[in-house]
Amino acid sequence: MKLKDKWQRGLPYVGNKGQKVEQIMKVLPSGKRFVDVFGGGGCVSLTAAASGKYEDVIYNDKRETVVGLLKALITDKPHFRLENYVALTREQFLDWRDNQPDSIERTLVLIAFSFGNNQKDYLWSKKNEEKKLLLTRALFYGDTGTYFDQLYSYSSNAKTISEKYKAFHKWRREKMKINFRCDLLQQLKQLQQLKQLQQLEQLQQLERLQQLEPLERLEYSSKDYRELDIQANDVVYCDPPYIGTSKDYGGFDYKAFENWYFRECPAKEIYISEYTKLPHTEVVLNLGKKHSLTSVGKRKDELLLKVIKN
Repeated sequence: MKLKDKWQRGLPYVGNKGQKVEQIMKVLPSGKRFVDVFGGGGCVSLTAAASGKYEDVIYNDKRETVVGLLKALITDKPHFRLENYVALTREQFLDWRDNQPDSIERTLVLIAFSFGNNQKDYLWSKKNEEKKLLLTRALFYGDTGTYFDQLYSYSSNAKTISEKYKAFHKWRREKMKINFRCDLLQQLKQLQQLKQLQQLEQLQQLERLQQLEPLERLEYSSKDYRELDIQANDVVYCDPPYIGTSKDYGGFDYKAFENWYFRECPAKEIYISEYTKLPHTEVVLNLGKKHSLTSVGKRKDELLLKVIKN
């Protein structure tokens, strides 16, 4: 994906279809209205809006604060100064997770600072936490009292999180070429990635989209999938919790979902992403395996299914 189009990846989110969305969009038919039933981070909805295949795109997710966060970043209402969220400690993350009421800001924190964007586990191990936060504070605030504070002046012309992150990598490459103290050299080798900056950089790209014409097609919704007003001619895409993963999402009633897509939903064009072929469907595309640093065990192929009602 070209840099200018990376906004289409939406929020960093569990199950984000950024690796597969272009393949999916090529298969889905054109239509007047596209309904993204389990919208998650918004990747499929944003790509559908940009594709020009639909007059209107409904981005729906049951979790209201997730929908609210994507909308807030795109419309800049309310405005988030994302630089304020670059260096959250484990204690701060756990406080947001365990003690703060659900809100757009809480969702932002939990997405950006959780391992695999699962909104549960802090991004770094205790072994790496101190080094990552020290480097981030040096880069953005220059207040650590360490050798790394030179990063602050080195990146003083950087205006965005993305530019700061690029300046860090440029500085790191320059220092790696210099034969200086072994302990600092070893630290630099270990500090190749500041994952939270990548997440926040992705969010910051969304903040610049207010004037983008394709987003005029986007409508926001936070309903249970069974409450959506779907018409016969809509193109419907579903990316529900996959079979075998529902325990991570508070449980999911697959029989109720089957009854909905086969009997209750009036749309003629219904597509579902899954690892497993579901009843009353046919496989229209094998998307292959998703590459993920958080996956364990043997990865399954992701499938794009079409509901067959006749």
